[in-house]
Amino acid sequence: MLFFALLVCGLMACNRRNMLKETPLAHKAVTLLDSTDKVLIGAIRWDAWFGDYGYVPGGPPTVGMEVERSLSPNEYHYRAPFYSVEISADSIQCRGNTQAIMDEEIQYAKDAGIDYWAFCWYRPHTGLDTARTLYLASSHKDDVKWCVILGTATLTLNTDAPWLVQRFKESNYQKVAGGRPLIYVYQTGVPKVVVDSLRSMCSAQGVPAPYIAVMDFTASTAKTTALNLGADALSSYKSTVGSNGQPYYPVLPKGDSTGWEQYKNADTSLKIIPWVTSGRNTKPRIDNPVSWTTVPPSAWVADGTPQQIANDLAKAFSWVGQHKSACEANTIIIYAWNEFDEGGWICPTFGNNTVRLDSIKNVIQNQ
Repeated sequence: MLFFALLVCGLMACNRRNMLKETPLAHKAVTLLDSTDKVLIGAIRWDAWFGDYGYVPGGPPTVGMEVERSLSPNEYHYRAPFYSVEISADSIQCRGNTQAIMDEEIQYAKDAGIDYWAFCWYRPHTGLDTARTLYLASSHKDDVKWCVILGTATLTLNTDAPWLVQRFKESNYQKVAGGRPLIYVYQTGVPKVVVDSLRSMCSAQGVPAPYIAVMDFTASTAKTTALNLGADALSSYKSTVGSNGQPYYPVLPKGDSTGWEQYKNADTSLKIIPWVTSGRNTKPRIDNPVSWTTVPPSAWVADGTPQQIANDLAKAFSWVGQHKSACEANTIIIYAWNEFDEGGWICPTFGNNTVRLDSIKNVIQNQ
C-alpha cells in the first residue's frame, strides 16, 4: 500500500510538472508554488482617466477633462494611455472607463509579472473611483491583486471603513508579512482615529492587523507620521529629485537608492518598502496646469529609457535581498502604473507601446 501511494504521488507530481511546462506562464507558476522568497511587485494607480464623467454643463472641468487637456498637445500623445482616442493633432481623449479596457489592463499587468496595484483611495461616485470599481467587477481580478493608498481622499468610518475591512477578507486583496492586509498611507492624510478604527474592526472580525506603510517624500516626515499612527514601515510615493530636464539616469535612480538608505536608517523600529520612480517628466502639467496643484517650471526630469527604468527595478530587487530584515513585507512599489501626465507610467501607451512594461517584465522574470 505504501509503495502504491508513493507511486501515485510521484505520477501526480510528474503530471503537474508537465502541465506547468505546457503553459507560457510556467516559470511564473513554479515561482509562485515553490518559492517563499518571491519579492512582490506593486504599482501605484491614480485613476483620473474617466473624461467628462460628472461634468455639469457650464461648470468647471472634471479632473478627467483636465488631464486630457494636459496631454492634448501632440508632443505628449506618445505618453497617453493605450486606450486613448486622438481627436486631432492637438486633442486627445483618455477614457479608461469600460470593463473591456480594465480587463485588458489586468492582462497587461499579469503578463508582466505585476503582483498588485495600489489604488489611490477616492470615495464612490467621484469618477476617481471608476477604475477601482471596474477592477473589483472584473472576472479577472484574481490575476492581479490590489491594496489601497489611504490619505488621498476622506475615508468615512461609518461606510467606507467597514466596506474596506470586508475587502481585506478577500483573496485578491494583497497580504504581506504573514497574511496582513497591506495599506499605504499618503503623507499625513489619515487621522489616527481612522487607523485605530480599522485595526479595531479587523480585530473584531478575525482579520489580521493591517500592515501599514507611510508614504512621504522625506524620511523624517515619514517617520513622524509612522510613529504617530503606530505604522509598520516607511516608503515613498516617488523620488522628487532633479530639475530643468536633467537626465533620468543617474538622477532618479540615485534619488531612489539614496532614499532607501535614509528611510531604512530613520528609525530601527520601522521597516521599509523600497520604491522605484519610473519618471518625473511633468512637462504636460507645466505647459497645461491642472487646478489641484502647481508644478514649478523647473521641476521636471527628462524621460528615462525603458532599460534605465528596468535597471532601477533590478537594483531594488538586489537591495531587498541585501536587507531582508528591514524589508519584511518583501515588496517593492513602482511609481506608477498610470501617472501619464505627471510623468510616472509603465502601463502601455498610445498605439499599444509596451516598451516600458516589456523591460520591467524582463527584470521580474529574471529574479
